[in-house]
Amino acid sequence: MSGPAPDRTAGAGSQPRRLFVEFVWTVLTHPLFLVAAGGAAGSVARYTAGMWVDARLTVGGMPWGTFTVNVVGSFIVGVLALFVLERLPPNYRGFYLLFGTGFCGGFTTFSTFEWETFKLIRDGSWGVAGAYVFGSLVCGFLGVIAAVFVVHVLFGRP
Repeated sequence: MSGPAPDRTAGAGSQPRRLFVEFVWTVLTHPLFLVAAGGAAGSVARYTAGMWVDARLTVGGMPWGTFTVNVVGSFIVGVLALFVLERLPPNYRGFYLLFGTGFCGGFTTFSTFEWETFKLIRDGSWGVAGAYVFGSLVCGFLGVIAAVFVVHVLFGRP
């Protein structure tokens, strides 16, 4: 005799396990899951960052937390778009869905921006509302331009 008999059932449990792993991977890499997971994380980050900024910066009654996350989010979108959409192969598009569409979609706050602008106007703060709208648009756009500049300086043009 040369030791124990071979276990002929060793591979029997691996098929369900492999199918389960494939299923989980399929779910985790599905575009809707990537957008939802990124959006959830971005929403939490937006709330946290907005509250943190608002607690420290109260100049002129402007909603600085929303302003800040919109500018930062514009910068992040610029970096992600340049890297993922313009420099990486198509099989990396899931990263943009997770971080660009999902995270930045949850992190930036256009609907909140609109509501806060309405409240400023309703309360008679037309000057602050105008500065908020103009500053958000200009600084958000400058955030994208800054991202393009930084990526081109650090990594060159595609």
